[in-house]
Order: sequence, then C-alpha cells, then structure tokens
Amino acid sequence: MMRRRAFRLALLALAACGPASVPSPRLTEPPREAPEDAPPPPWPFADTILPAPPAQGKPTKPGPRLGLPEDLVRAVETLFRSGVADPRGLPYHEVSITLTTQPEGPGEVVATKGFVLPGPEHEPRFGVLWNGLVYPLVSVGPAADLYADIEALRANDKRICDQQAAHFPDMPCIRTRAPRPELPSHRLEEILPMHAAILVQLGQDTLARSVWESWIKGGDLDAVPEIAGRERDIFARLAEHFLHGLRDRGFWAHVRGDDALALASLRGLGRLSPALSARAAVLGASEQTVNTLAEPPGPLLVDQEKRAARKAPKGLPSPLPTDPAARAAALVAALGEVHEPAFGRSGAQAQVLEDPILQALLAEGEAAVLPLAEALANDERSTRSIWYEAHGIELLTVRDVAELALDTLAVDFPLAPAPPNETKTQKAARFKQAAETYKSIPADERWFRDLADETAGPARWVQAAMRIVGPTDAPRQRPDASDFLALFVRVDGPPKPRFAGLVSRKNPSVTELLAQRMKQLTAMKSPAHLRTSCEMGLLLALWDPKGAARPLREGTAPLRKAWKDHEDPSAAEELAPCLAVLFVARGASGDERSFDEYASWIRAIDPATVPPKAGTLRTLLAPLALRPTRPSIVAAGRAMFAPKTSPWAVRFRRGERDDLLDPALLPIPGMRELVLAALEDRSAVGTIELDAYGEVEWGRDGAGEFDREHEQVDPRDPGAAPSSTKMPLRACDHVAEGLARRIGSAAPFRMYWIEPRRDDAIAALRAFVVTKSEPPRAP
Repeated sequence: MMRRRAFRLALLALAACGPASVPSPRLTEPPREAPEDAPPPPWPFADTILPAPPAQGKPTKPGPRLGLPEDLVRAVETLFRSGVADPRGLPYHEVSITLTTQPEGPGEVVATKGFVLPGPEHEPRFGVLWNGLVYPLVSVGPAADLYADIEALRANDKRICDQQAAHFPDMPCIRTRAPRPELPSHRLEEILPMHAAILVQLGQDTLARSVWESWIKGGDLDAVPEIAGRERDIFARLAEHFLHGLRDRGFWAHVRGDDALALASLRGLGRLSPALSARAAVLGASEQTVNTLAEPPGPLLVDQEKRAARKAPKGLPSPLPTDPAARAAALVAALGEVHEPAFGRSGAQAQVLEDPILQALLAEGEAAVLPLAEALANDERSTRSIWYEAHGIELLTVRDVAELALDTLAVDFPLAPAPPNETKTQKAARFKQAAETYKSIPADERWFRDLADETAGPARWVQAAMRIVGPTDAPRQRPDASDFLALFVRVDGPPKPRFAGLVSRKNPSVTELLAQRMKQLTAMKSPAHLRTSCEMGLLLALWDPKGAARPLREGTAPLRKAWKDHEDPSAAEELAPCLAVLFVARGASGDERSFDEYASWIRAIDPATVPPKAGTLRTLLAPLALRPTRPSIVAAGRAMFAPKTSPWAVRFRRGERDDLLDPALLPIPGMRELVLAALEDRSAVGTIELDAYGEVEWGRDGAGEFDREHEQVDPRDPGAAPSSTKMPLRACDHVAEGLARRIGSAAPFRMYWIEPRRDDAIAALRAFVVTKSEPPRAP
C-alpha cells in the first residue's frame, strides 16, 4: 500500500511542477526601461463592469525593501503597473463571490477573503482577490485578519510538506509551479507566487519574504539560482499565473452565463497578454515563454462581443412561433445558449442532448433538419456546453451541437453513405439532400424502400430494419445483444414494432426481406457482417415470431460455423453474445429445441475467450438461467460449474471471473453451489491494509500495484478495523465483496470491517444466495 500511495503522490507532485526548467548560462541582463519613467498604461478593464482600484497606476514608495530580493520587487512593480489589480489602501474583509465550483453545474456563491473597493452600500461592490483580479462581490462581511490568514497559509503549507516528507524523506517539499485554475487561485489554501506579489505590493515585506521563500524552496527554483533571483524569470512566473487565472475566469463565466464578467475578463486578457508578453521579451525571456504569455483570448472573445452587441435572450426562447419552420429557426438561433455538457465528441453525448433547446429541436423532427444542416455548415458560434477530451476541457460550438442533433434525427432519414474523412460541410449537404428527397414520402415507406433495395448495402439494410422493427421507445443508438435480450424477456412480452402498418405488405414482405438479408450478410463473412446478420435474425423474431421460426433455425447453423471457424478471436467474442440471444429468440418463436442446441454450444466455450465487459457474461449465459430445469441445460450448467477442475470454476476461484457473481446468473444449475462453496472458503489469498489516512486497500497475493482495489473507510462505522491495520484477505472476503457490490443494500459488505463483522455479513450473503435469487422471466 505504501508503494501505491507513494506513487500517487509522486504523480501529483510531477503534475503540479509542470515542465522542468532547464538550467541556462547566465546572460547579461538586457537594458530595461525604468518603469517609473513612463506613465502607467490605462486600466485594461476600463470599458467593462470592473472598476479600477484607487491606487491603480500610482507609484510605489521608493527605497530599498529590506529582506526582499531586488529582482522580486522590480518584477512585482512592473506587473502591477501593467494592470494587475492594486490592493493598496483597501480594507481586508470576508467576502463572497460567484464561481463555477463544478464543471457541469451553475455558479455558486462561495466565501473567500479580499480587499474591498470603496462604494455606496446600495450599489454593486467589488474587491481584489488573491489572484490579482477584481471581482463583483455578492456580499461584504466583517473585517479579516491578514496576519492570521498568512500564518494559517504557512501552517497548511507545513502540514502538506510534512506529509510529503513522510513518504519521500530524501526529497525537498515541492510546491505548485504550474498556474492554478480560478477556483483555487482566489483564496489562501496553498502557497502561490501571486500571494507573495500582493504582499510585496502591500508593503508587507516580512510576510512577503516568508511566503516567497517557502514557494521557491525545493524543485527547480531552488536548484537553479538564476530562476530564484532573476527578474525576467520571476516576472514570467507571476505573469503566467495571473494570465491563467484571468483566462480561466473568462471561460467559466461564459459557461455559467455571466456574460458581463466573461466579456470583461476576455477584453482584459486581450490587452494584458501582449503587454506582459512584450515586457517579458524586453527582460530577455525565452521565445517559448514570450509566446505562452502572448496567447490571445481567441474565438471566445469574438463570441462574447457579438453577444454583447445583439443582447439575445438566454435559455429556451419563449414564446416560440406557431409556424413549424419559424419555430425551428428560432430554436437553431438559440443554440448558443445550450449548456448541458458533453463527454467527448465521439463518446457519450446523451447529457448534452437533454438540454431544453436541443430537446425542443428534436421534437420538431423533420422541420428542424434544414436549419440544423445550415448551422452545421456555417455557424461558428460558441455554446455554453463543455466537452471533455484527453487534452482538457473545451467548448462545443453550435456546429458541434447541430451535428449531434442531426445524428439523432438521422434515424428518420435514409442518408447517402458518408465519404471518407467527411467534413461538417459535406455532412450538412447529405442531410439537405435527404431532407429534399424524402420530404413527401412517409417514414415507413422510406425505410421499406431501403430494406428492399439490393444496392443499398449492409449499413442501410440494418438501419432500415432497426427503424421498421424497433419499438416507438427504442433507443436511437444501435442496440447491443443485451438490449435485444431485454426485449425478449420483458414481462409484457416483446414490444410492438414501430411501423406495424407494414405487416400487410406483400411481394416481398418485411419477413421475407429480413430473412433474405440475414442470409446475405452471413455469406459476407466479415466480423461486422456476421454480427449484423445475427441482429437481423433478432429483428425478424421481434417482427414476426411465428414466421421467424424456420428462417432462424436455418440461419443459426451457418452463424455457429462462422463463429467456430473465424480466425479473429475478437470477432468471435463479438458474435457470441448475439448468438446466445438468437437461441432465446428462437425459443420465443416456439422452437424450444433451440435451448438444446445452445446447451451443446455453450459447453464448448472457453471462459478465457469471454471478455470481461459489463453485461457480456450475463447475456452469454442467459439461456441457462431462463430454462434451469430443462435436462440439457441442467447437464450443461453442472458440467461447466460443478466440477472443481472445470475451466469456469478454476478461474472463478482464482478471482478471474468475478462477473459470475451477477445475481441474475444464480439460478443456473451448478452456479449457486459454486458461489456458496466460495463463501465458505476461509483460506488466505492476499492482504487487506488500512492506512493512517482513512483508506483501505486490498488485493490478492502477487497482484500488481494497479490491480489492488481501495475505498474510503467510513469513520462512523463501528465495524471498521483500527487505522494502520493489516489483515489477511480470505477467498470468502473476495467473493463476498464482489457479490455485495452487485446486489446493493440487501446484504452489505465492507472490506475494512473486522473479521467477525465480515463473517456476519458473509452469513447474510449466503442466505441471500439460497433464498432471494430468482431467474429472469422466460419468454
């Protein structure tokens, strides 16, 4: 456990340090203009809601600053003359501001400390916070104690360093070198360079020296004296931290809809970035540093300027026009107000589609396609929706959300095939073409034509079949095998098809077309086509259970042979769950012998070839649980799970098939006995360790650092073992934890409990296995 915790701390420390500084030879300082020789620049936020502090631009008191590095003093003077908010002469108070505390949430009022600008009580108040930025204040509280706050900051820094020293006794304490986001930068929680800069500007030399010396100790600043004592590097560090906080504030103010603060921040950034970058260049900073400081606000400032000019309403427009075309156009015009987040452009986007504006557009259906296609082609506005990728958090554009909406509406449009590396403009053109082509053709007829079209190809065949057969509440994304299984075991039976009116269609019928496509796709033999062939059979069983019996029986054998003969193991893994559901579908069509075929097939599957994906094993073994008393199923279940030497039982006892603990699988013959025996096994297989920081970690002997599991210990739990305790991990503990995690509160189990408490929980789990498990409903 100590190695794992040490490794995590090391990662955090490296992430905090940012890129390592490379020692460079001492260079002669370039000639500098004395800051006091030129008048201060205008307040960079002059045309915004943010007022200038009274001391802004006024010279500092001349003379030496005892105990402070001269280069630090000069760097701070230059920074504040350039536009960092000057707190001199302002009272220090408890205040509250609005911040984005959760990336997906609205702004929240948070308490902090700041230097309050003068102003009438009945008008908005403003204050300078510890990141050097002026903020609108929600409230002003009582006076705060600057000295006490700095002492608390230093005490917290010491506590953090002591924790690091406990794990890395030979390493110096490493402070945060990288700029911090807005949320932690405005308050005194960890020592940051802007804290020292503000104390220098206030004339609090003793406090400034203590904070600065703490921050430069350890890591690159301590190891490279040039960085610790050279004005150019001190200035560059301070400017980088300040500009990062300003940029971050503008971004999150935009996300939460605070356009006045976003515009002020981005305008100020557009003026301060070139000014601070130019000053860094004069001081001799590297080209990389100069370019980093010069980074402009980008498209978000342009977007904010346009919002300020047109004063559009926020949120869902109300009232909406009664004409469908005008209503869709109004909703597309409002896409800049979409605020629900997305999680990767190619990942799970369901949440952003829940935004009220997008929901209203999707409800418009075909009327929204053309205006959305136009937005996809040309609308570069930003939304308020964030999306996550490996490199960070960014904003979705209107083009992005228009594309998501069109992809969702595409379920009603047989689109032409996409070209390789399709651009958004090309995609918009495909949607426009489809909207014009099918505007006078009913939806059911569109899809029937595609299913009957020999030239349409596999992708459009399966799309058409999904839309014809799929129920009205079917998911818009392509279902997997577990989705199909859920349809066949529904309590009220399989749902009615969406376009049931096509049942009377003859020569060819939908049944004939689905059977024909299933056969054609199997003959294509590629992994994707084999899976699609299987899915076509499942759709046939949903569409026409009686008429599906013979085509499914004839189509199963070629699919089984293709599964057995395929050289690509991943292809067989993808096909196996669908084949299992195909046997269930045949049973739903009245062919009970399909379960006998399944029993002989499933016994031959090596558990090593079954991927540990969520739901895969449940789907693959579902027929065993659906017919637990059928003789062939009983024989198969007992052959697979009863013998101690069977591959399934061996892997389960080694902890390699924890997915067998799914309660839905307990009715399988032999499964209940396998689990009950495992819950009786008290042999030690690993260790359980509770640390001194409220975390428990466990793993089997020989497990790697990242194969061990952990969770927080509830300090209120009377059954918890004492901290810094090491206990044996028993086989029954491992099984009990996995089973309890899957059944929830019915029989809880915590690995950090003392052994008698764990034994009581294991007894309750045994009772659950014996009495509470129920098989899925048979079709």
